[in-house]
Amino acid sequence: MGASMPAGLSGIDRADTLDGVPENSLLFAEDSARVSWKDVGGRRVYLVSDLPISPPLPERVVGVIPRDPLVIEAIVTLYTEMRESYDLGDRLIRSLNEKELALQEKQKTMLRDSRRHQAIIGNATDLIFTLGPHGRIMFANETMKKYLSTGGALLAGRPLEGFVVAEDRQAVAGMIRRGFVDGAPSKIEARLLLARGAAGIFSLMSTPLVEDGRIYALSVIGRDITDIRAMQHRLTLQARDLTLMMNGLAHELRNPLMVIGAYMKRIGKKEKVMSPESLHRALSGIDSSVGRIEGMIERIEAYEAMVNLGVNYGEVNVRGLVEETLGAGPVAAGISGEEELTVYSDGSHIRAAFGRIVENAVEAGSDRLDIGLSRADGYALVSIRDYGPGVTGDVNELFAPFYSSDPMKIGLGLTEARIVMAKIGSSIEVVPRANPGAVFTLKILMDRRNAARQD
Repeated sequence: MGASMPAGLSGIDRADTLDGVPENSLLFAEDSARVSWKDVGGRRVYLVSDLPISPPLPERVVGVIPRDPLVIEAIVTLYTEMRESYDLGDRLIRSLNEKELALQEKQKTMLRDSRRHQAIIGNATDLIFTLGPHGRIMFANETMKKYLSTGGALLAGRPLEGFVVAEDRQAVAGMIRRGFVDGAPSKIEARLLLARGAAGIFSLMSTPLVEDGRIYALSVIGRDITDIRAMQHRLTLQARDLTLMMNGLAHELRNPLMVIGAYMKRIGKKEKVMSPESLHRALSGIDSSVGRIEGMIERIEAYEAMVNLGVNYGEVNVRGLVEETLGAGPVAAGISGEEELTVYSDGSHIRAAFGRIVENAVEAGSDRLDIGLSRADGYALVSIRDYGPGVTGDVNELFAPFYSSDPMKIGLGLTEARIVMAKIGSSIEVVPRANPGAVFTLKILMDRRNAARQD
């Protein structure tokens, strides 16, 4: 600002007033210029003069410089670079602040998602866990801990096969091998030994986890399908029994109906007068045949009642149930094995199956029974050994409807025993020739609930 700025300056505008001059401008004011210092504002001002200037200078004046173009240009260059540096720093700070805010927001989102993820995994009804290369558990969700551990025992670091029924360990080893060696997902079914003596069937689905081209773990989801498999098994048995009943009913009804028909023909022949004794025999034969038909109907109705009987789970003292069922029965029985054997099952179903097997042993001519109580792999075992002739032929035929070694018997007792055991996820095993006699073992699932349901 002023009338006689040095010649040879470039990039500097001349102004006689502050009007229109930006607030961040650098001002060079001649000593002869009339400047209203109160209007300078935030501008930086250098006073240009070749004469000595006596202090004090206005506070807006940065300094006094000579009327030299080189000095002025040097100050302009320095100021320009400073402004650029300041603007760059300001942009950098704003950028860093924005990035920090974005990072904080991302961290909040990740934390929120992590909590949701953990909540989903932790509260999932399925088992969710990871396995290392040697089949050891690396991580397990809360559901798996409730299923497998007792007393706060840690699962991390323990081999999965330690919780698998011996017969299914090979399938689990195959799943691990396919995951780590072949890098392939896999799905198997395996029986797991659960906490507090429980047992269950699980569908295990594994997926390899890859990082930097290397499989470092298997992610596994285990779904409890014990009830589903038990229902499928029961429905399969029930459908097979009904089919055999329909086929066998025609055969079983044929004989008594033929007897009734024959006697009716004899009675109906008017040309032949029957003696009282013959008439009595005929009526007795008809009555016996009708009784057999009624017996078949009653046993079929009993089978249907067993199928439709509601299942009510609760704690069952197996030894007490066995002693109560035997009571003062028609055969002597000795009980050995575990004194305390408790299952969480349906006592009425166990009692029905046990009673049918005892009845079968008595009908086979056994004069005594040996009852053994034990447990294995999450099952309570009730073994009933008779001292009859044993079982010949196909063991599966024993449980078929209308099968009986005694032609006067209906043959549905063991059929009923098998179906009620299937309803509670259990089964019957047979050693047909125990030398002497046979051994029928009720294999009762001890408890298919997880720990949370037991609390």
